[in-house]
Amino acid sequence: MNHKDDSIEEILKSIDRRLNSIEEFLKGSGEFKGTEEGFSEEKEETAYLAPEEKEAIKKEQKTFVYDKPGGLEEKKVTSVSSGDREKFWINVLHKIGIFALIIGVGLFIKYSFPYIGLWGRIAIGLLIGTGLLYLGERLTTKYGPYALGISSCGIVILYFSFYAGSAFYDLFSPGVAFILMFLVTVLGVLLSLRYDSSVISFIAVIGAFLTPFVFRSGELTPLALVILFSYLALINGWILTVTKLKEWKGLNILAFALTAMMLLIMINHASETGYPWVFLVFSTVFFALFFYIPRKENAESYTILFLNPFLYYFVLYFVTYKINPYIAGTLSLALSAFYYYQSSFSEKKRMLDFAWAYTTLAVFFLTIAIPIFLKSSWSTCAWAIEATAILSLNKKEKVLRVLPLILLGIAVFKMVFIDSLFLETFPFLFNSIITIASVLLGSRFLSEKEKGEGKELVIAMNILAMFLVFWFTVAGTDKFFMKFTNLKEMSSLVISVLWGLYALVLFVTGIIKESSHAKIAGFIMSSMTIIKVFFYDLSSLETTYRILSLVVLGIILLTISFIYQKKIRKIGDDK
Repeated sequence: MNHKDDSIEEILKSIDRRLNSIEEFLKGSGEFKGTEEGFSEEKEETAYLAPEEKEAIKKEQKTFVYDKPGGLEEKKVTSVSSGDREKFWINVLHKIGIFALIIGVGLFIKYSFPYIGLWGRIAIGLLIGTGLLYLGERLTTKYGPYALGISSCGIVILYFSFYAGSAFYDLFSPGVAFILMFLVTVLGVLLSLRYDSSVISFIAVIGAFLTPFVFRSGELTPLALVILFSYLALINGWILTVTKLKEWKGLNILAFALTAMMLLIMINHASETGYPWVFLVFSTVFFALFFYIPRKENAESYTILFLNPFLYYFVLYFVTYKINPYIAGTLSLALSAFYYYQSSFSEKKRMLDFAWAYTTLAVFFLTIAIPIFLKSSWSTCAWAIEATAILSLNKKEKVLRVLPLILLGIAVFKMVFIDSLFLETFPFLFNSIITIASVLLGSRFLSEKEKGEGKELVIAMNILAMFLVFWFTVAGTDKFFMKFTNLKEMSSLVISVLWGLYALVLFVTGIIKESSHAKIAGFIMSSMTIIKVFFYDLSSLETTYRILSLVVLGIILLTISFIYQKKIRKIGDDK
C-alpha cells in the first residue's frame, strides 16, 4: 500500500506542476515548458555542467511552447541580446575613432603651426605613434581588440611620420626614410606574431609595399630595379611563410594585388631602362612564389591560381614583344606544358578541382600560342584542330568537354565573321573546310561519351555543321568567283550544283545510318535547291546555265529517288 500511495502521490505532484505551469502561462508570466522526463526542471545529462555551459545549451535547447489551441508545438529558443548590438556599435565607434586619430595626426604633421618647426612636427608624430604602441602593449592582456586597434593606429602614424620627413620636408634622404619605414614594417610583423593579429599584419603588408614610394620618380637604373624587386620578393616570401603558419584570410590576395600594382607601375619604365632581363627574372620569381601558396579549395586560392599566370604572361609579353614576338609564344607554350604537367600530377593526387583548373590554363596558353607562331590567317583551322584533338581524348571530365566546345565556337565565329571578309580565297577555303570537318568530327567524338540528355548537344552540333556547309557553299563560291567578273552567272550555277550534291550526301547518309535527322536535312536541302533552280536560275541565268541547272537538278533528284527505292526493295526482300 505504501508503494502505491507513493506512486499516486508522485502522479498528483506531477499533475499539480503541470497545472501551475499552464496557469502561469495563461497569466502571461512565461512559457509552458516541459521535458520528456515528467516536465522536470533540469535534465539529468546537463545537471553536472557548469552554469555558463548550461546557459550555452539553453540557447539551442528545444522547448514546448503552448501557442495555439492544437496543443504543444516544438520550437527553438533563439534570441539576440541587446548586449551583442551594443558591442557591435561600440566596435564601430572604436574603428571610427582610430581613423579620426590617424587623419588628425597626419594633418597636424602636414599643416601644424609654423613656430613648432618641421622637426617638431615629426617628433610629435613619432611620440604619438610610440605612445600608442606602448599603450596598446599595456592594455593587450585585458582589452584585446581595443589594444590591437591602438597598436595599429600607432604603426600607421609612425609610417606617415617617416614618410613626411622625407617626402614633404626633406629632413632626411629617401634612403634613410626607406630604412626607417622598413624597421616599422619589421616591428609590425613582430607585433602581429606576438598578438596573433591579422589586422596588424595587413597594415604591415600595406606599409611594406608603399615604402618604396618614398623615392622620387626619376631615371631607374638596373641596380635600383634589382633592389626594389628583391625587396618585394623578400616581403612576399615572408607573407607566404606566415600564411602557412597562420589562418589569416585575405593576406595572400592582398600581397598578390600589391605586387601586381608594383609590376604594372614599373613596367612602363622597362623600355626606358633598356634592361628587360630584370623584369624577366623577377616576374618569374614572383610567379613561382605565388604558385606555391597554400593549396586550399577556397576563392582566394583559385583567384591567385588563375590571375598569377596571366600577370606573368602579360609582363613578359610587354617587355619582349618589341625584341622578338616568338619569345612570348615560347613562353606561352612553356606555360601550357607546365600546367599540363601540374594537371596530371594533381589528378594522381586526387585533387580533381585543381587538376581541372590546371587543364583550363594549359588549353588557354596553348590556344594563345597558336596565332603567335602561325599567321592570323591560319589560326582558325589550328584552333579547330586543337578542339577536335581534345574531344578525341574521350575523357569524361566536364572541363574537357566545355573547353574544346568553347574553342570550336571561337574558330567558327572567326571563320564566319572575320575570315570571310578579310582573308584571301585559298586561306579562307582551307580554313573553312578544316573547321567544318572539325565540327563534324567533334560531334562524333562527343557522341561516343554523351548519353541521354547529352545527345541533344550532339544533335545541335550536327545541325550547326549542316548550316555551316550551307553557308560555305554560298560564301566560298562567291569568294572563288569574285576575281572572275565574266563568270558571275557561273557562281550561281555552282551553288545550285553544290546544294544538290549536299542534299544527295545527306539523304544517302540518312539511309545508310538509318538517321531520320539526316533524311530530314536532305529533304530540306532538296527543297531549297528546287526553289532556287525554278524561281531564280530560270529567271536570271542565261539559257546555257538554265539548261545545266535543270539537268543537274534532275539527275540528283532521280539519284535520290533510285537510292530510296533500292533501300525499300532490299527491306522487302529481307522480309
